[in-house]
Amino acid sequence: MPAVSQAKTPCILQLTSELGFASKPTLIRHLERIDELGPQVDPEMVYPEDWIVFRITGYRPEIDKPAMVPGEALRGDLSAIAERLSESAKLVPEDLNEPYESIDSLTKRWGVSRKTIERYRRLGLIARRLDLGSGRRSVVFMLSAVELFELNNTSKLGKAARFDRYTKAQMIQFERWAKGYRRRLGWSRSQAAWRISERSGHSHEGIRKALLRIDQSIASPIFNDLGQATTRDQTLALRATLRGIEPGEVSDRLRRSRNATLRAINSARAGIIASIGLPRNAIEIENEQEILESPAVCQGLYTRSSTDLRGLIDVMRVRQPTVVYEESMRAKAMSLLFHRAGQAFSELQSSSPSGRVLDQIETNLRLAAMLKIELVQSQMGLVLQTIEYKIDGKIDTLDPSRASFLIFGSIRVASLAIDRYDPSHTARIAAPVGLAVTKFVSRQPDIAQPMSEGKATRRIPPGTKVESWTAIVTPWMRWLMPDLRVERVLDRCNERDQLVLNRRYGFDGASPIDRSTLASMLGTTSAHAARYEREAVRNARCLVRKAIDEE
Repeated sequence: MPAVSQAKTPCILQLTSELGFASKPTLIRHLERIDELGPQVDPEMVYPEDWIVFRITGYRPEIDKPAMVPGEALRGDLSAIAERLSESAKLVPEDLNEPYESIDSLTKRWGVSRKTIERYRRLGLIARRLDLGSGRRSVVFMLSAVELFELNNTSKLGKAARFDRYTKAQMIQFERWAKGYRRRLGWSRSQAAWRISERSGHSHEGIRKALLRIDQSIASPIFNDLGQATTRDQTLALRATLRGIEPGEVSDRLRRSRNATLRAINSARAGIIASIGLPRNAIEIENEQEILESPAVCQGLYTRSSTDLRGLIDVMRVRQPTVVYEESMRAKAMSLLFHRAGQAFSELQSSSPSGRVLDQIETNLRLAAMLKIELVQSQMGLVLQTIEYKIDGKIDTLDPSRASFLIFGSIRVASLAIDRYDPSHTARIAAPVGLAVTKFVSRQPDIAQPMSEGKATRRIPPGTKVESWTAIVTPWMRWLMPDLRVERVLDRCNERDQLVLNRRYGFDGASPIDRSTLASMLGTTSAHAARYEREAVRNARCLVRKAIDEE
């Protein structure tokens, strides 16, 4: 496990230590700004200290004599800043909203040693450190940052990567073979690469990249195809799908075939699932089907989250009694669904993931997420009670930003405690949740500091907007659902659209169903069911826009 990188520039080292006391959401925003800043740093330029602070935090300080930092030094320290901030934020895999690479996967991707990856971190390859629990840490690199580094350092990677270690004579041979296959057989670059790899004994991927470099080096490229879709194209295609846009329109936008676009969408879906960190081992629970068909698992699930801080506190203050049977069934079903999804994903073909299998995995994850939200919802009263016990007063006496930080931080640790909960034990969920929240609040400095001196009174008025707490519990859920605002206009949709959206995504509180089940329900094929689903999403989004215009 590599040690945490240390910034070498004094002013950046000081900035890193100061930023470490910010809240987790703030630190995550800082990390996103560092990702944006990295590719823009010119190693030949010099940057003032106040400009660096502004680019990372969004706040421009007044510094009389700002230090001047060489671009090369700034570029080398960015990864160190990101690693320190991710350590301070205690990042977990669930906090990352896009695929990422580990050190080991990068060594295979680029054909380099771990030492070389360490050197690349000083050249602007920005890393994060994830908390895997039990004192374990993992250094990861966001896939978007990896691709930008590849784009900006082609020459360095070309000299080091295994796929570039071909002699000049071999490259001439590959070019001659490829031209023949293209001229006589009309083969694509991938087809030619397969045949050349069989003849030469090299890997298909290595030959494909060699052919790409050949096309880039000659005036008349052998192949005109665009090659494999980039992560940006895959993400764009997935977002379009979630908006109900037809694959044909997406393929026109990406200038690819429909099949290539569908592969890009499936690759993006697989990348999102991989980032969740699902368990890969099988789990044995007695009466699995009985658990999944239990009313506690199939009904009354879709919890709406208040985005008003005052309303959220009022809801949390009403502590509802927990039904032991419901809690047990939901905890067992959630664990079972996560393990089923993880096992199915581990068996998925990574190069060309099946859309049908991905749909089954996503359906299991939707239900598991809904169950997890219900379990957290059942502990919200305990969460608030624990916070107010530790601050020795009502949370309303705190500044809204401080109250929000304590509430959402406590919800996050409660969610993690539920993740670690073993449903085979007879203990209640309240015990690990209460312990986790107590530890979290106890670690916060000045937890009982009120907004002003004097008699404590209710001070948080309605209208203080906060994010949905369900997004903290399952941050990846936004990639498995359409625009959640469509739920508000379902009563204005036609009958078929209501049926499709309610049953597909569980907006009616029942467990969501996969596409093949929806097709059976509608008496049609899966392809037609998918078309009806996209049409329903588009119609609902139109109603959302009309509702916004009417406000």
